[in-house]
Amino acid sequence: MFRSFISAIIGLTCLAVLVPAHGFEFTSNQDFLPVHEAFKVSATGTPDSVQIRILAAPGYYLYKSKLSFQAQGVGVRSGAAVLPAGEHKADPYFGNVEVYHDTLVVRLPVQNHGADGFDVRVGFQGCAEKGLCYPPDQQIIRIEGDAGITAASDWSAMSVVSAFIAGLKLFLTPGVLPVIPLLAFLLLLDKPSVRRGITIGLAFTAPMATGLVVLSSAIALTEAGIEIQPIAQSAWILVPSVLVLLGLAVMETHIGKTRRDVHGHHARRVFVFFAGAPCAVMLGLVSLIYTTPFTSSSMAAVMLYLKAGGEPIGGIAQLAGIALGMSSPLVLFAATLGGLLSSVGKWNEAILVFVRALLAIVGVWVLGRVLPGPVTLGLYGVVAVCSAVSLGVFGSLGSALSLSSRVAAIAVLLYGIAAWIGMLKGETSPLQPLGPGISSEAPREQPWILVNTPQQLAIALAEAKTAGSPALVEWVASWAPGSDQVADTARHVTLIRDSLGAFKTIRVDLSQGGHSVRSLLELNGLLGPASVQVYRSDGVEVQSSRLVGVTTAKEIAKSLQAIDNYTDK
Repeated sequence: MFRSFISAIIGLTCLAVLVPAHGFEFTSNQDFLPVHEAFKVSATGTPDSVQIRILAAPGYYLYKSKLSFQAQGVGVRSGAAVLPAGEHKADPYFGNVEVYHDTLVVRLPVQNHGADGFDVRVGFQGCAEKGLCYPPDQQIIRIEGDAGITAASDWSAMSVVSAFIAGLKLFLTPGVLPVIPLLAFLLLLDKPSVRRGITIGLAFTAPMATGLVVLSSAIALTEAGIEIQPIAQSAWILVPSVLVLLGLAVMETHIGKTRRDVHGHHARRVFVFFAGAPCAVMLGLVSLIYTTPFTSSSMAAVMLYLKAGGEPIGGIAQLAGIALGMSSPLVLFAATLGGLLSSVGKWNEAILVFVRALLAIVGVWVLGRVLPGPVTLGLYGVVAVCSAVSLGVFGSLGSALSLSSRVAAIAVLLYGIAAWIGMLKGETSPLQPLGPGISSEAPREQPWILVNTPQQLAIALAEAKTAGSPALVEWVASWAPGSDQVADTARHVTLIRDSLGAFKTIRVDLSQGGHSVRSLLELNGLLGPASVQVYRSDGVEVQSSRLVGVTTAKEIAKSLQAIDNYTDK
C-alpha cells in the first residue's frame, strides 16, 4: 500500500516535469497568464452577422487552424466565418502554421429567424512566445437583440414593389444621370419620333438593367464579387470605354455627311448600325462601366441581404425591381424627347451640339476617376472652349438669336479659360475652377487617419478605444462617386464640421483593390466604398448609424448624433 502511494507520487512528479518540457502547461504557472486573460473574447451582433474580437495579450498568439465559430439557438443558422490572413510562423509545436497576434476581428454571417437572442460558441487555441501552449479552449457568448434579422427577413411581392419605387427615386442621381446624354444622342442620329424613342429606349435600357442585376448579384453572392467594382474602374477599362463614347460623338458629323452625300449601300449600312437598336444595345452595356461604382442605399441593403445568406430568388427579384425602376424613366424620357424633337426640327442641330458637349462632359467626369484632378479640370476647359467655338463665339453679330447665342458662347469660353488657369494653379474643382473665393472662409480640415489593411484598421480603432474617443470610419475609393462624402459635407455644413471634432476620423482607402481590400470589406460586411461606420468610445459599432451608398447631409448628421444618444443612456 505504502509502495503504491510512493509510486503514484513519483509518477505525478514526472508528469509535472514532462508537460512543460513539451511546451504544454495549463494555467498554474505564475509566469504565464490564465488562458482567458491571455485571450479575451468579445462579440457584438449586427443586422446580418456577429462580429467577434479576440484580443491576444502581448507575447501570445492564436492558431488560425484551431479557431471555430458557431451560432446556437432556435431558428438561428450561421455561415462560414470570415477571417483575415494570418502571419506565417515556424511553430515549435505544429510546424509551419498561420497565427494571429494582437486583435483578431472575425465576421460570422448569421440568419436569425428566432424571436430571442442566441449563443455564439468560439473555439480557440493559442500559445505564448516564451514556450507555453494552452490546450484547446472555448467561450460561449450571449448575443441579445435582433442580430441576423437582415438575412432572415422574408421577401414578398410588396418588397419587390418597394424596390421598384426605390429605383424610380434614383433617376436623378449619379447612377442614372450620366447615361441620359448618351440616350439623347442616339435619338438624334436619325429622324426622331415617339416610336423611335420607345425602340431606342428599350434597346438601351434592357441590357443596362439586366447587366446591373447580374453584376449586383455577382458582387453579393460570389466570393470574389467585391473585386468587380475596382476592376471595372481600372484605367485599362475606363479609358477605352470613354474613347468609344467620345469617338461616337465626333463621328456624328461624318455619319451625317455620309448619309447626305454618299449613296453607297455600305455607307447606309454603317449609318443604320449606329443609328439603330444594335448600337443602343451595345452602348447600354457600355454604360454599366460608368454607373457600376454608384451604389444606392436601397441597392446595398438588398445586396447585403443576399451576402448574409438571404433567399437568392427574393434578393434577385428585388434587385430586378430596382433596375426596372431606374430604367423605366429612361424609356419614358426617350419617348417624350423623340416626340418633342420631331416637332422642333429646326432646333435639332443646336440641340445636337449641346448633347455632344454633355457627352464630352460625361467622358471627362469618368476619366476623372483615373486622372489627376488638375488634368481633369483642364479637360473640362477643353470641352468648354470647343463648345464655345461650336456656338459661334468668333462669328459676326447678326440677329437677336445669334447675339444671344454669342453671349452664351462668350460665357462658356471664359469658363474654359478659367479652367485652364485653375489647372496651372493646381486646382481640381470644376465648380470653382479658380479656387475658393478670397472672401470665403476656408473651413478647418478634419485630420483623417488613412488605412488600407485589416491590421491598420484594427490598430486605429484600438487607439480610439484606448483614448476613450468615438470613431467615425469612412470607406472611400478614388473611382467611386460619393467617396469622401463626410469630408465634402463638412466643408459646407457647420453642424457636421463641429461634430467631427469629437471623433477620431478614420478613412479606409479601397482604391488599389487586392486581397487586403477584399478582406476589409468581408470582415465588415460591406460591399464597397461610399460607406460610413460610427463606433462608440468602447469600440462597439452603432449598427443603426451605418450608412451604405451615397447619403445626404441629414443622414450623416443623424449618424453622428447617435453617439450622444448612447452617451445619455
